[in-house]
Amino acid sequence: MIGRIVPGLLLMFLVVVAEQAWGSATKVHRHGLTICSVIIEEMSEGKVNLDKAGEISLAIAEAGNRHFGRVTCGDMWLYMAIAYVESGFRNNIINPQSCLGMFQVHGPSWARKFGLRYRDLLNPSTNADAGIRVFKYYLERYKRLIPALSAYNSDHPTAATGYAWAVLGARKRIKQRYTELYRVFNDRGPGETVPAFPAAFPRPSAATSSASDPGV
Repeated sequence: MIGRIVPGLLLMFLVVVAEQAWGSATKVHRHGLTICSVIIEEMSEGKVNLDKAGEISLAIAEAGNRHFGRVTCGDMWLYMAIAYVESGFRNNIINPQSCLGMFQVHGPSWARKFGLRYRDLLNPSTNADAGIRVFKYYLERYKRLIPALSAYNSDHPTAATGYAWAVLGARKRIKQRYTELYRVFNDRGPGETVPAFPAAFPRPSAATSSASDPGV
């Protein structure tokens, strides 16, 4: 899937993707979406293949650009962490509270507001767009990241701080892996493989995932 990305769209993401990780100077990182796709495939423990992971990483990058006007590395890691904690990047999930897709968007709260049908939220691109749009709503409302993430999960700025910290923990590990792969993709020789994601990478617990808790 990565090989079929439109070059101009890829550049729109990658011009800003390196900004936050490697200082204030904007850098173009042509492997950015590929690395995000590898991480998604690894973190899903094989439930999401690399082609589908490429679709997901592109959908997330497009949604971030659409709603925030940019996507830095830190942004991408955060959006990926939300989708990981919510669903493990699986987009066919509907929980008992009618939260749908990889971002577990709460259908009754947001579908009509966004002009969507519930089943639309099972489309990865639509789900990523809605999830990041919901996150932006709470970030603008509460101004700070922890309250915004808590509200994303519970509609309250302090009711799900454990969830918020779980997302930030996942983001930290995604950052570490991205940094490793950034070096690998720049240093590896022809035919060299990418090292596997650490087996100790923890899956989110039921206590923090909205696949069991009331969602967005």
